Amino acid sequence: MAKETRAEYLVRILKNHGWREIRSKSRKYRTFEHPDYPYKYFVGKHGALRRGKNVSSSISVTRLIW
Repeated sequence: MAKETRAEYLVRILKNHGWREIRSKSRKYRTFEHPDYPYKYFVGKHGALRRGKNVSSSISVTRLIW
């Protein structure tokens, strides 16, 4: 079995913590939201993780977890 990619890992962790994937306008990022939080998480194709109201104003949190 192939090793899980960083992006797959982040998506699995977000979903396990109650975040749900929503339709995204961005082709580069998958978008996740949670009803209890005002911000969203964005997961890039190669495992980049960003947090904010939208992709363009979001900040990277990848360095905080790796």
